[in-house]
Amino acid sequence: MAQFYSTRKPQQRKASRPASPLTKQTVVGLDHQGRGVVRGKSGVRFVHGALPSEVIDLQPQGKYEANLLTLHQAAEDRVSPPCPYYDKCGGCDLQHLALPAQRRHKQQVVSELLMKFAGITAQHWLEPLVAEAWAYRRRLRLATHWDAKRRRLRLGLRARASKEIVEMDTCAIAQAELNQLLPALRAFLPTLALVNMLGHVELLQTNQVMVILRLKSQPSQADKAALKQFAQEQKVAVWLHCGDMAATPEALVNNLPPRYESVGAELDFQPGDFLQAHAELNQLMVAQALSWLAPAPDEKILELYAGSGNFTIPMALQGAQVTAIEGVPSMVQRLQQNAARYGVTLDAAHADLEQDWQAYAWAHQGFNKVLLDPARAGAPHAIHEVARRQPQRVIYISCAPDTLARDAKVLAAAGYQLRQAQIIDMFPQTHHIECLMWFEREA
Repeated sequence: MAQFYSTRKPQQRKASRPASPLTKQTVVGLDHQGRGVVRGKSGVRFVHGALPSEVIDLQPQGKYEANLLTLHQAAEDRVSPPCPYYDKCGGCDLQHLALPAQRRHKQQVVSELLMKFAGITAQHWLEPLVAEAWAYRRRLRLATHWDAKRRRLRLGLRARASKEIVEMDTCAIAQAELNQLLPALRAFLPTLALVNMLGHVELLQTNQVMVILRLKSQPSQADKAALKQFAQEQKVAVWLHCGDMAATPEALVNNLPPRYESVGAELDFQPGDFLQAHAELNQLMVAQALSWLAPAPDEKILELYAGSGNFTIPMALQGAQVTAIEGVPSMVQRLQQNAARYGVTLDAAHADLEQDWQAYAWAHQGFNKVLLDPARAGAPHAIHEVARRQPQRVIYISCAPDTLARDAKVLAAAGYQLRQAQIIDMFPQTHHIECLMWFEREA
């Protein structure tokens, strides 16, 4: 039987009234995203900009969020944020908390998550690895919006919890070379025809300043000529990332082979490859990981999520027998190129580490030690494969303490103890956490 449908008139929804402000609320803690925690009769609220022990008025937003309205009693660790864009920009979220307190908070977050999800504590916490806390970031990704009607380009960082673009003259945590380029870019980009298909602009500082333009398609020859002139005037390299995200960035003007520094090595990479945000702390982190790993020439070491060789090449230079596994084929190629440049012998292979390892020949070797540096998702399958092989020592570098805690539970169940732990303050002024963990198998 045929069925006929008629269009219903949309029901008019009454606009909900905003919740009444809550006054004289005491902040009882700081969550893992750096938000103040308020517990009241209406439940838990998370308040950006609030700190433990403070007394505040807040405006509820949604079910759990709230905005800080009035600060009645400030915490001892509260400081005045130096960045004029801090109230709106979504890049930083802890500038209002003194730096020593930021680091204590990050260590507390990791410690609590390890206990909550893995039931373990570190036998020894080292003092955090620290370096410059301002003007440190070597990668700056800028959002863009072209208003064709007004012929105006908006260029800046995304606002907190919003797609709005916060235009800025300088970023307090970006390296000086990147900030110096912002006025020239803001003036130059609107002169190009490609401005209406510009996705984002990435600025990168390694052995040279690089400008990477994300575009829907290839620019015109006239635009390419103008970009080359801009590169010459500003003494920067220009790369184009055209098409879908899977496309490979291509150099339009490349003054030097792109390289970054690790311990005892300068390594080739390409725009789009993973690169730690803080150049100085990256080297300190690699040095600390190697000191814990203590690679000996007769030991076989398995490295997972090896990238372009940030840990691999320094290990190999110390004489270790390294098998390095990476999930991105192009980065495996660069890892092999870096090994050839430094004349070190190692096995580098591409593999999907979150699938069964049985098909991989390297997985059937014996390894004395393992080092892994996964992305935020951690190593949900790989950690089981590691635990099954029972290496004596596992060095785990993590940028996500929740997935670290999940994986640590697997190692603990397999008989590993958390010998040492350390926070690396890779992202000062933000809630993001990098940490190093040394797991040792019980004899």
